[in-house]
Amino acid sequence: MAHEHEHDHSHEPVSNGRRRFCQMCIGGAAAITVGTVVYPIVAFLKLPMRVGESKPVEIELERLTVGQAYYADFQGQQVIVVMAEDGPRVFNASCTHLGCNVVWDTAHGNFHCPCHGAVFSGEGKVVSGPVSTPLREVPFEVKNGTLIIS
Repeated sequence: MAHEHEHDHSHEPVSNGRRRFCQMCIGGAAAITVGTVVYPIVAFLKLPMRVGESKPVEIELERLTVGQAYYADFQGQQVIVVMAEDGPRVFNASCTHLGCNVVWDTAHGNFHCPCHGAVFSGEGKVVSGPVSTPLREVPFEVKNGTLIIS
């Protein structure tokens, strides 16, 4: 019977001070985690948009050869300039199927999408593959022997 009065410590409530300390540690860790994730996003969104300030692409026509393609970056996208017999053509390099960049095939005079096999003519029209929309043409002008995309 002497054992009946022994005090069992396994069921004592945790002290309020210890509980508060644990809650503060967990809250602090959560705040640091949220800050680590949220801060870069907020910082990115605060950056000024400079798309309108991007420089025009200028290519001297004498550098272009009939049947050859010239790749350039314009406003964060790749464009392809192809010199045809009747003058230059400029296309957005993104395939109109799922956005993969097309590749110019000099031997056949057409564009191929390496992702899903779409084929476009040198005029950007659909030849074959899982696509129904032609390549998007990019406006340009020619001044003093220079092709300008702006």
